[in-house]
Amino acid sequence: MEDNRGNKLPKVSIIIPVKNMENTIKDLLDSIMQLDYPKDKVEVIIVDGGSSDKTLEIASKYPVKILREKGGGPNYGRKIGVMSATGEIYAFTDGDCILPREWLKKIIEKFRDPEVGCVGGSVFVSKDLENNLIAKYSDESVMRVMPIAKKLEKTEDVKIFKHLALCNMAVKREVLNIVGGLREDMKTFEDVDLMASICKSGYKVLRSPEIYVWHKHRSNVKGLIKQTFNYGRGAPKFFKNHPETQIAKVFMLGLLAFIIYLVIVIAGLIMMINGNPTIIIAISSITLTALISDVIYYAMKTKSLLKALLYPLLDIMRIFAFASGSLIQMLIGG
Repeated sequence: MEDNRGNKLPKVSIIIPVKNMENTIKDLLDSIMQLDYPKDKVEVIIVDGGSSDKTLEIASKYPVKILREKGGGPNYGRKIGVMSATGEIYAFTDGDCILPREWLKKIIEKFRDPEVGCVGGSVFVSKDLENNLIAKYSDESVMRVMPIAKKLEKTEDVKIFKHLALCNMAVKREVLNIVGGLREDMKTFEDVDLMASICKSGYKVLRSPEIYVWHKHRSNVKGLIKQTFNYGRGAPKFFKNHPETQIAKVFMLGLLAFIIYLVIVIAGLIMMINGNPTIIIAISSITLTALISDVIYYAMKTKSLLKALLYPLLDIMRIFAFASGSLIQMLIGG
C-alpha cells in the first residue's frame, strides 16, 4: 500500500494506556475505526492498568489487542504496549482523546524527513467541553496545560511551552530503541523526558498544527490543580535526567524565584508584626501589578470579563501547585 506520492505506507501501532475510562473509550475507538489509513497497516493496543468499570467490556467489542498491567501508571502501560507492538511507528494517545480522520496520514507525512524521530502537535479541548470555563482555560492560559502547535517547527532541544504530549505523539521504532525505550519511573513529565532523550540521540522533534487531537481536559478546579501538582512532582526527576535542556533551566530558575518570593513574604510578615510593613507593602504592590497585567492580557485575548477575572486566579493556584509538588518531591528524594 502506497500514499499519493508512491511512498510505501509503514505499519503503525497505536498504543493506549487506560484505566477506568468507560465514559470516553468508545469515542476514542470509534474515531480510530474511522482513520483514513489502511486497516491492515494499523494495530491498536489497549493496555489496561486495572480498570474496575466497563472499560475492558467496551474495548473488547472492537478489533483491538488488549493487554493488562499491574497498575504501574500510563508510561509503564505504554512500555508494555511497545513490547507487544509490531509497527514501524508507535503512535501514542490516551483513552480520553478523539482523533481526527487524517491523524495517522499527517503523522506519516512528517516522518518522511529522515532527521525527524518524533512528531506531534496540538491537544485541544474536546468539543463537548468547549463551554466549560476550566477546560477552556487549558487552551487559553498563558501557561499552557496542553501543547498547541501554531506553526510547523523542527527542534533539537526541549523548550518551554514547545513540548509535545504523549496523548498526541508518535515515534519511530528504531529511534525509541536507540534511546532505550520509555522510562516507567516517570509518572509525569514522561513526554518531555522522551523528547529530550530523542534530541540527545541526534534526531529532531517536529511539532505540526496539522497533527492534533481533542482531549477531555480537566473540567473542575480540583482536577486541574491536582494535575498541575502531579506535573510539579515529575519536574525534579526530569531535571536530574536532562539538566542541560532549556526547560530544565527555566524550571530551576522559576522554582528559585518562587522560594525567594516566599522567603520575602514570610520576612515581610514578621517585620509587619513588629511594626514595619515596608516589605509587605512593596511585595503586595509588585504582586498586584502582575495580577492586573494578567487580567488585562486575558481581557484582550478572550474578550471575556469572566475569563479575565478567573484565569489569573487559576494561574496563581497552578504556580503554587506546581512549585509545591516540585518541592515536596525534592524533599522526599524524587
